[in-house]
Amino acid sequence: MALGTTPAHPATMITEAKALETTIPTKIAVDDPLPDPIFTTSRLLIRPLHPQDAQSMQIHCEPASITKYQTLAFPYPYTLDSANNWIGMNTTYPFNNFGICELSSPSTIIGGIGIKPGSDVQAHTAEIGYWVGEPFWGKGYLTEALEAMTDWVFRERGDKYRRLWAGVFSGNPASMRCLEKCGYKLEGVMKAHVEKHGEIYDLHIWGLTRADWEEVMRGREKK
Repeated sequence: MALGTTPAHPATMITEAKALETTIPTKIAVDDPLPDPIFTTSRLLIRPLHPQDAQSMQIHCEPASITKYQTLAFPYPYTLDSANNWIGMNTTYPFNNFGICELSSPSTIIGGIGIKPGSDVQAHTAEIGYWVGEPFWGKGYLTEALEAMTDWVFRERGDKYRRLWAGVFSGNPASMRCLEKCGYKLEGVMKAHVEKHGEIYDLHIWGLTRADWEEVMRGREKK
């Protein structure tokens, strides 16, 4: 029989569980301070959303270029109500969608990144999605955020998610390059799978398993 730690008394375990519950924010309120980041990179800060983020989110989501290759769940025109509705859905624990900010301006949302958990036989997977405002294109911000977010999911939630994937519309090579740089592989193309506003697109499926990510991490450590 393998040696292990001695189980805590049930009463102690209940007390510890209740104490843990009080440290987890169940809802971010308007009067709460900005939430702490889940991680930072060399230039970015990724944190849970806050009600005060609506204005900066609406400004950076407003151009049609931001929603062109998104699903209809990402509305256009993107109004202040659109921002408030999205924030309202994502200020309750557990948090799956986050705001991207520059380190120098942690109160201004310039983009977003998050996961949509799978269900049923796909419960071990999650779809990853992201966007960044036009003024921040060409800076490598999305690659930086996606790489860090991928690492965070597999490190912090790796017991639940063993695969991440993304579906990218044809005509959006920038997003595909971003995924490729972060270790994702093109797994297939679903021909004419998407129709948006009368326009037909192929859907390119990109994926990364936790095992493949671990191999990438071992390669980084050797450098």
